[in-house]
Amino acid sequence: MPQLSAKTQELVLRFCNDVLTEHQKHTDYYNKMEAIDIAYARYITNRDSKTGEVQGEGIDAATVHTGVFNVPSTVPPIVVSQVESMVGYLSEVFLSGSPLFPIVSSPANSQAAGALEALLDSHSTLGGYPRELLIFLRDAVKYNLAAIEAEWTSIDQYDTLDELIMPDIPAVRETKVHFTKLKRLDLYNTVWDRNVAPGNISKDGDYAGYIEILSKPKLKRLLNKFSQEQEVQNVPQAMKSYISQDAPNYRIHPQLSDYVSARKPVDGIDWASFLGLSSDEKASGYAGNYEVFTLYARLCPDDIKYPGPKQNHPQVFKIVVVNGNIVVQVKKILSAYDYLPILFGQPQEDGLGYQTKSIGEGSIPIQQAAGTLFNIRFNSARRAVADRALYNPSVISPRDVNSPVPAAKIPVKTNSLGNTRISDHYHSIPYDSRGTETAMQDAMAIEAFGKELSGLNNPMRGQFQKGNKSVQEWNDTMGGADSRLRLPALSLEYQLFAPLKEILKFNIYQYGKDSVVTSQKTGKEISVQISELRQKILSFRVADGYTPKSKLAGTDALIQSMTMISQNQLLAQQFGPLLPQMMLHIMQLLGIRDLPEYIPQDPQQQGQPNEPN
Repeated sequence: MPQLSAKTQELVLRFCNDVLTEHQKHTDYYNKMEAIDIAYARYITNRDSKTGEVQGEGIDAATVHTGVFNVPSTVPPIVVSQVESMVGYLSEVFLSGSPLFPIVSSPANSQAAGALEALLDSHSTLGGYPRELLIFLRDAVKYNLAAIEAEWTSIDQYDTLDELIMPDIPAVRETKVHFTKLKRLDLYNTVWDRNVAPGNISKDGDYAGYIEILSKPKLKRLLNKFSQEQEVQNVPQAMKSYISQDAPNYRIHPQLSDYVSARKPVDGIDWASFLGLSSDEKASGYAGNYEVFTLYARLCPDDIKYPGPKQNHPQVFKIVVVNGNIVVQVKKILSAYDYLPILFGQPQEDGLGYQTKSIGEGSIPIQQAAGTLFNIRFNSARRAVADRALYNPSVISPRDVNSPVPAAKIPVKTNSLGNTRISDHYHSIPYDSRGTETAMQDAMAIEAFGKELSGLNNPMRGQFQKGNKSVQEWNDTMGGADSRLRLPALSLEYQLFAPLKEILKFNIYQYGKDSVVTSQKTGKEISVQISELRQKILSFRVADGYTPKSKLAGTDALIQSMTMISQNQLLAQQFGPLLPQMMLHIMQLLGIRDLPEYIPQDPQQQGQPNEPN
């Protein structure tokens, strides 16, 4: 990495600050996400944290909570139910396969395809792909937007050597294992070019990045990693520049719990006190948390005075800035694809960009309406058991009348010389509940609107649906039940998974090294020769849950062809000898490994089943 000039650092900082200024202007989408998260968590913002009562607004403001009737309002779980049902469907489509990204090839390249598949499976385990993609899918369903970073990186791994340094103590060797790391990004602290459609940000956007809060050890680990790769600048200055107050660009998550507060950027260990620094040393820094801004941008090298060829051609750069004023990395991304390494997905896409409502946002009015009707009935029940009455406070104490004890004995101070009875000092006002009897039925009807909105009916959510249907009628009905649900899956397939699969494949082609990996299916070690994979990289296609191997390779057509060959005498004479190879290829496509090992080695046993021992 070339040493950056002062002019380059100045121009890079100016560009990053302009991006962050633009990021701070757009509060509308972040306000939308806060509203969705509050509805998703069913959090009531005006609830008293100690008593649980809702103060001053809505239905509860007109209801006096007393004693055993002191119960807070309830929010029906409509948003979370709709969101989680869709997340469950998408995760079943994309994340339930093993391996996560199978490889399809011709029969001649089956061995190399198996090696590439085992290598991708190893990267998936190292990077925790299913976990990161699951959070990505949840963001996409909640906000109708989600982001994930795909970066070629390394992780330290330690091998035990055969040689012994001292008796009974094996030697340990540190090695670097390189892989494509997937990292789901927090949308509250993600920046992107809003001049393009959400699904086209990686392909056509000018920039995308994210903001993180790192402690001193985390930042030191990051800078050490940059140093090992010889891609770091200004390490001492970065370590001495820390935030003592709230980070200027980091957005705190909304408050969603009555018990746990949202984490602030300054939360954590006070490293200045831990290190025993004086007040002067504290003022000079070297302690506390750090705001780290990672940005991928398409820039002309001439615009930032970065040395190299093609000065007037936009190229992808990775920029890392600490606390808004220290540049620690400016790295040109050399890749086989012209994508920003941050991929975005928008499952509900109708051409209206960021105005398109997500399933979470669309369910908010339904949840509010159902919650209002539900609490009307709830408060009606309160009124029915907590009667209203007129009483004489000079005879009956207000404290006794409003006693929370259900079987209280109430003293009455009557005048023995008067002509009044106890009933003259207390008069109950009967409660008329007319108009509230059907509130619960109306709430359930409104909840049904939510199912119509998302297409998630009861059977799709694993619930029983009333009706007399035969097995075939049920299968026909369910055959078209997920047609609407496949629309967002189709959008995500071509917005995220299609380019991601190419990135995973070409990262190995460009940066990979010879290695030995263990197959997760067979448990056997497979030697991966990158030079061999590079020669055949275009012969491999990466499958996933939406486009499985069977669809890419046409296994159904192969099986039908085998049936035709076996039943037709002329075809059997011409293609019959190919049937064993065709079957082996189909078994490999269906995920069965090492099938040739089952073939008897003794020529006399060919075609005969093995005898049991």
